[in-house]
Amino acid sequence: MKTFRDGLELSRETAAQSSPKISLSNLGNVIFELEGMEARVRHAEQGYSGFSPAIRIEEDELDRLYEYDFAMIQGLENASGDLTALQGAVDANDRAAFDGAVRKLRADLKMFDDAFKQRIAVISGAAVS
Repeated sequence: MKTFRDGLELSRETAAQSSPKISLSNLGNVIFELEGMEARVRHAEQGYSGFSPAIRIEEDELDRLYEYDFAMIQGLENASGDLTALQGAVDANDRAAFDGAVRKLRADLKMFDDAFKQRIAVISGAAVS
């Protein structure tokens, strides 16, 4: 995620230097949201102990966790493509394409974040079935 954020910050810096028609506030908000996601992932519970685990995951729950894992990966893969589109919009100084890429980027990162939160809820037993 750090490498991805670095790419966003590079796009923002490039746009600030060479694309006066592009508004950077929405991209700044996305970067801020991404930093929050990074912190949640970095500070999430980690590890597994086979000896008397405090949290037991049954097979049906495990299947749900795999679905959330897939959604998280899909969100990040989509966001990676969005970063390419974003940089293309910056290079072309195309405000409409830039704004569209930022909206898509935000939606794909939300897909990741929502799946991550749902996954944590299942693990902690707080999920609603």
